[in-house]
Amino acid sequence: MRRPRRSLLAAIGSMALAGCLAGDDESLANDSRPDDDLTPLPDDDRTLPPPGTDPDGYPDYDVDRLVAFDEIDPAETAICLEPSAASITESERLTFTLSNESDSGFTHNPYRWSLHKRVDGRWYYVAPRGINEPAHTLEPGDSFAWDLTVDNDGIEDGRSTGGHGVAEPDPIAGLGGGEYAFGTDGDFDDGPAEGSVGFCARFELEADSLSLTTTDAITSIEWEDDLLVASSDRVAPEGDDARLGAYELVRTNDDVAGTELIGETLLRNDQLRDAVALAREYDADRVRLEEYDAWTPIFGIDDTRYYHYDGETYAVSTRVLDTD
Repeated sequence: MRRPRRSLLAAIGSMALAGCLAGDDESLANDSRPDDDLTPLPDDDRTLPPPGTDPDGYPDYDVDRLVAFDEIDPAETAICLEPSAASITESERLTFTLSNESDSGFTHNPYRWSLHKRVDGRWYYVAPRGINEPAHTLEPGDSFAWDLTVDNDGIEDGRSTGGHGVAEPDPIAGLGGGEYAFGTDGDFDDGPAEGSVGFCARFELEADSLSLTTTDAITSIEWEDDLLVASSDRVAPEGDDARLGAYELVRTNDDVAGTELIGETLLRNDQLRDAVALAREYDADRVRLEEYDAWTPIFGIDDTRYYHYDGETYAVSTRVLDTD
């Protein structure tokens, strides 16, 4: 039975490569059909995994079949995503090439790539935060390549990774050392397979872990009784539709469901990064970040959200401040 596709993030921006295959660390059982039930390609012996194939040790890409580079022989596979190296260091370039050796066109979105990191056996979706939506047909015999380089210069000194926007994989900021997976997906126009096909390749980033620090947008910090209040100049007061808002974080002992964060995901939300970093640096149970924002609702949040990071649980809420 075909699995439903997970809805994608809304499009954000128009220029940067972006996209996502949101997933988690749970895998479905492999299809049990015998090898002779695989669909052969016309005039070729290259094949694809059967529907339902979802190898262990990879993110869940919500596709009908997954072609994981470590699990296949590229010479015997109709289409696959091949990395140029198994590991890189910061500033080195890694290229992922999607090659179509089938007899059918393959429709995919060059902007729909995804990056996950594996921590303690679990895969976390890292980037990008939004997608553009053009479609592209990879014709038989053609290939498409994505380059990825890591640039962490200035991150620990307060440089933002990009906040709520999208990000290109070349370069990409805010990645500490560890195991990652790069992926994409698409559909054949006809022929070798029905339904969606995902591709991924794992690689190691040989780099130091990143320390959690505030962004350089913080302009002041002061205590109001047991409340730590900080201000930022991230958005100018005279900006279109900008309103002064309060981004409020409370450390809580409540046993509640919430978003599990790692350093790489926390660094991709500027306000949350600042609030958590301030709470940890000053041992504050309550933090209020005051800054201008033009989103509706303000900061894009209209309810209380819970986050788990490094053994702590945080509740986040927002409100517009009365400036009269």
